[in-house]
Amino acid sequence: MKKSLTVLFLTPLLVSACRPADTSSGSLDLALAPDLTMAMPATPTTIRDLNSPQNTIKVGTKVKVTGVVTSPLRWVSADDSAGYCYYRVHIVQTEPAPATLLDGMVLTLSMRTTTWTDGSTLSQCKDRAKTDTVAMAMDTIAQGQLVEVEGSLDTRANCGGTTRQLNMFGGKIVSQGMAPTQPTPVDVDATMYPTATGSPKVLAKTFVDGHAALVRFTNVKSYGRNATYQDFSVSPTGAAPGASIATSYLRALGMYTSLADGTTYKSVTGIVLGDFCGGIWPRTTADIVP
Repeated sequence: MKKSLTVLFLTPLLVSACRPADTSSGSLDLALAPDLTMAMPATPTTIRDLNSPQNTIKVGTKVKVTGVVTSPLRWVSADDSAGYCYYRVHIVQTEPAPATLLDGMVLTLSMRTTTWTDGSTLSQCKDRAKTDTVAMAMDTIAQGQLVEVEGSLDTRANCGGTTRQLNMFGGKIVSQGMAPTQPTPVDVDATMYPTATGSPKVLAKTFVDGHAALVRFTNVKSYGRNATYQDFSVSPTGAAPGASIATSYLRALGMYTSLADGTTYKSVTGIVLGDFCGGIWPRTTADIVP
């Protein structure tokens, strides 16, 4: 069957993951499925500690963390050639304050789909998710909820960088209801998150270090608008180097049209996504303030 890589936009969902061979090209590439690790007791820790340079927990270790959901919906993609459906949700640690660039974590899940029909791969991945308790849990959690998560620490190679994630294969996501403390973004300079360039493209270290963190740029100007996908970039001067603003969530939630190049924004808030060669993903239109 001819390969097609289709992106799904669904509501938040649970995750389990296994990884096809990495291409470091920005294409979706989730974690390898653990074997017996998920049957072992989880090691309590924090997202901030897992992201710390002093972290001693090894890849493959089953861990337990708590965090607040930042994803406005579950992100789903499909690759019928590889035979997988992929799912992801973002969370951040909110305590103790203040927020830091080490507070974010991606929860990932991939599920094998051995038989594809000629219909929508998105619909088929949505149906496939109904057979997995973690995937269904991811579908019920909502932005702003506090969740307790058990998954195995994993990494993903991408554009010369290696980002961290929790592989949710056989894991747990349990909602604790709306969080008493909601996430606050970290104020950063847009030039810290340049678009990956070169051949091959190389991901900036700031994307690796701050993967899944919630950040905010203030008093920035737009440039490089993509009229097809409505993505654009921002910087203090309205020219490169600057941060790429991916409007994927915004378009999934409804019709969205970005403003013309040269627009000045009071603030742009979003999730740092080190995968796909790096970008900042606003959660809703409220994150973009002209």
